[in-house]
Amino acid sequence: MVGALGAAAHILLRAGGGEGFGGGAGGGGLDVGGGGGGGFPLFFFGGGALAKGGSILLVVVVVGLILLAVILKTRGGRNAPLPDGGIVEHPYAHSDAPAYQPGTVPVVGGGRPVTTRAPTAVSEGLAAITAHDPAFDVEAFKASVERCFFIVEQAWSDQKPEMSRRVMADGIWQQHRAQIEQHQRNGTRNMLDGLAVGKVSIVGASSDQQHDTITARILATCADYDVQASSGKVVRGDKHTMTPFQEDWVFQRSSSATTPTSGGTMDQHCPNCGAPLDLDLAGVCRYCRAPVMSGQYDWVLIRIDQV
Repeated sequence: MVGALGAAAHILLRAGGGEGFGGGAGGGGLDVGGGGGGGFPLFFFGGGALAKGGSILLVVVVVGLILLAVILKTRGGRNAPLPDGGIVEHPYAHSDAPAYQPGTVPVVGGGRPVTTRAPTAVSEGLAAITAHDPAFDVEAFKASVERCFFIVEQAWSDQKPEMSRRVMADGIWQQHRAQIEQHQRNGTRNMLDGLAVGKVSIVGASSDQQHDTITARILATCADYDVQASSGKVVRGDKHTMTPFQEDWVFQRSSSATTPTSGGTMDQHCPNCGAPLDLDLAGVCRYCRAPVMSGQYDWVLIRIDQV
């Protein structure tokens, strides 16, 4: 209704040569001021409409008619019959569910649809791996995945790519190191405060003549933000907001490899010689000189997908 009164005043002003209109419902009614009448509400025509006689009556009649039309329209709208079923249709899809729930967004960072294998396919893949590697244990594998997760995330926040070299295959580690170096050039650090893992589940598994491959889905939460390295000032994100996220970590090894008795790469031992895992930046064991991170001997991380 206030909008209709504003429109009426605007029409009257333009017709009578007035120059100003200011509306507001917060102050107890409309505030209408004309340019030539000294700002009094009834001087719409500029030059003193009150002195000419009859103008006040005209204004009252016009405004009254407009008010009557607005009231009738409003009542008609509210009392209009509802569609079948008594539900008013919204112009957009509506849901009372949360706008976002972890795991409900079916795309990865690059825009590819996430393809999660059916449980039977996962079971068959794990069975095929166990068939040629009886020592493989899926629960022990998931525990190792969680340890690897914290190693990589610490390497990321501390900007120490040499730490993640003990987990990552060549290709992904080069990308990981390049991203850390980009942060260093920008003078920033990405912080992951309060990082915690809620669940690790196997969503993909396969074994063929060349490779064993397992995809582990990690549900985690943290406060994700960037700081200026020199001052610690937050330049992106919020250090007080914990945000849940999911990632698919893909591990692979040669199909001729078996679980080492020493525990292997995911337990921080060389799968070839059994020594504590100590690699150079090429992924070669400093003790036996085996190319450990090639995947020839044991599991290595080859890809991370944002879910």
